[in-house]
Amino acid sequence: MIPAVSLVLSVEMLRDGGSLCASFQGANGSVYWLVLPIRLYGDDVGTYDPPVVVERPFAPVEIQVSWSHAKTILRQVEQSLPREATRDWVEPMYACIEMQGNWRHCAS
Repeated sequence: MIPAVSLVLSVEMLRDGGSLCASFQGANGSVYWLVLPIRLYGDDVGTYDPPVVVERPFAPVEIQVSWSHAKTILRQVEQSLPREATRDWVEPMYACIEMQGNWRHCAS
């Protein structure tokens, strides 16, 4: 079970070629990543695989979640972001989730 978001650490695009990631601390004190992994190989390069939550940092455990569960987690992340925090990657994450990975982001 993935705990509720208690502290947002970051929302960003990873340097792996475009995966989107929201990093947060759960109510249990563990650090988690909500990752929308970009496809780097195959027929649909540039679209996204189903979301995963990765419990970090020592023994990373991946938990595949549904697109609706990912949206729920992202809402918690967005609500926990400080007002002064950049929200540059929140909207792209929502767009990707709404399109269930069939979305291509052009990073500039």
